[in-house]
Amino acid sequence: MEGFVNSTHEMNQIHKIIYSLIVCLVVLLAAVAARAETSEHRLGQGVSFAAGIGAEVSHGDYGNNADATVVTLPVLLAVNPTEAIDMTLELPMVFLTSKSGSGVVVTQSGGGGRGRRPSSATTTTSTTAVATTTSEAGLGDISLSAGWTVLPDGEQTPKIRPTLYLKAPTGDRNRGLGTGTFEGGPGVSVSKWLGDIQLFAEGAYIFQDSSSDYQGKNYVSYSAGGGVQATDRLFVSLYAKGSSTRIDGGTAPVEGRVKLNFLQSRRMSWELYALAGFTDASPAAGGGMLLMYQF
Repeated sequence: MEGFVNSTHEMNQIHKIIYSLIVCLVVLLAAVAARAETSEHRLGQGVSFAAGIGAEVSHGDYGNNADATVVTLPVLLAVNPTEAIDMTLELPMVFLTSKSGSGVVVTQSGGGGRGRRPSSATTTTSTTAVATTTSEAGLGDISLSAGWTVLPDGEQTPKIRPTLYLKAPTGDRNRGLGTGTFEGGPGVSVSKWLGDIQLFAEGAYIFQDSSSDYQGKNYVSYSAGGGVQATDRLFVSLYAKGSSTRIDGGTAPVEGRVKLNFLQSRRMSWELYALAGFTDASPAAGGGMLLMYQF
């Protein structure tokens, strides 16, 4: 009973924090909208530094009746040393609630996928329903991504951008806030504008170590889709995102996303997105928002 009361109190505190951050984001967006002028032009490509804050919520059972909800509040720092080179650092705050014993773990590879941690007790099968719920909060796995545009989008050629991804196991693996594994690897992204339509695809080979709690393995990540420049300020895209299996004996995560990118002003931009998962390694549904300020 005491554990249930403590869990309820922790959940109430988490909800208060989440609601406060969401309210702050909404107020900030409203303030930006009030100040924006229709004469402001599109953002240039020579921006040297940008910072952002976001919020993502996802829910899924992950093939184990986990009833897990993950809230991620990332802080992003983006640097462009030159027009051709870009780097982005993501520091996520993670809130996880799930049924105890379900083995849910939060992953941050390629934009915060969700996975299920293999349990060391898989040799004993039980059909008893899990009745208790656990909640955890803390720093997630910090990641760094970088890209180098070696070929810009031209009349006859697409934009080609080699990429590099690195992830440090800063999330507490014992509480499911991170995988406890290092990840990193090269990739490449290709995009092409055809009038107001843009087609894009990205792939990477990610090396991942393993631990007793998380049987990680090397995998291939990908995303591909297209979008349309609906107005001078609004870009709408639809794409698939996933990877090969990231753990021994697991399934490959696959999800579909729809996203709106809106240029609020010359320096302010934000995006809204929704996602739907199609395998046990993906959340069933989710969505999020991101607000960026470019200096």
